[in-house]
Amino acid sequence: MKFNTIVVLLFTFTLFSARAQQDAQFSDYKLNMSSFNPAFAGFFDGSVLLIHRSQFTGFEGAPETQNLNINIPISMNMGAGFNVINQKLGVTQDLIVTGDYSYTIYTNELNMLTFGLKAGFNMLNLDYNRLDLNNPDDVSFQNNIENQITPRIGVGFLFNTPSWFIGLSTPNFIKESYNPTIKSASITTMPQIYFTTGYQTRLNDELLFKPSILAKAAQNAPFAIDFAFNFEYMEKFRFGVSYRWDSAITAMMGINILKDFQAGYAYDYNLNGLGKYAPSSHQFYLKYIFKQSKNMRRECSCSFTDPANNIGF
Repeated sequence: MKFNTIVVLLFTFTLFSARAQQDAQFSDYKLNMSSFNPAFAGFFDGSVLLIHRSQFTGFEGAPETQNLNINIPISMNMGAGFNVINQKLGVTQDLIVTGDYSYTIYTNELNMLTFGLKAGFNMLNLDYNRLDLNNPDDVSFQNNIENQITPRIGVGFLFNTPSWFIGLSTPNFIKESYNPTIKSASITTMPQIYFTTGYQTRLNDELLFKPSILAKAAQNAPFAIDFAFNFEYMEKFRFGVSYRWDSAITAMMGINILKDFQAGYAYDYNLNGLGKYAPSSHQFYLKYIFKQSKNMRRECSCSFTDPANNIGF
């Protein structure tokens, strides 16, 4: 399919600017927090999560993102994870593959301090042949990027109590180059930083309230912050709203179906400039939970996931 040049270049510029700021953005970020903080990997029971997000629907070549997120408990102190994130935007395709490892120290019977390590690679493709060019001989569009691979290394920290948690991470220390004639990578002294915190309180016997914050910062990029107000009902339903500062308002929900499956949906109403032309974004997910024995998982109350049903909200 040929794409309109102006629209695709706008989105491509947005993507590269966003890469300086952060990796792929998700509407319901509490589902896959190990994607940006490896300290969340492998808590409680194992899980396999699939996410699909369509951003700025209505624009040809608008961003589409898929995420495969796997969490596997190893012991009461260790967990592992695996993340594949595929993002398409116009003529670009960005693939991120990482493995995660987490190790927990119990500071007392209820509280945990966890360290995480993330490692993998990023592969970028950019195909200008898919543009509908007025001048196909324009030298500005002659150098495609094909399977340009750069390594990724990140770390994360998490402190968790039964009622609240706080986390700090950088998913990638490696500075990436998008010049097709330069195939190199270097350690950056100013990596992107993710800060997250959350709290839970029981409103009654059936309803939990779980507010949370996710903040993202990077050099030469605007500060980004999400405020989420989430609820969990009868350990089977999840619903809530969030506000992404000067960007979007999101409504989200999830439901446990059958015994070990969960499905859900999130809707973004975009408040930024592009929202005038493409006001909505959509995210769908499906999650499968596989139970682990008690000696194979961290056993304590946790403020960001439910050890009984792995609601993870």
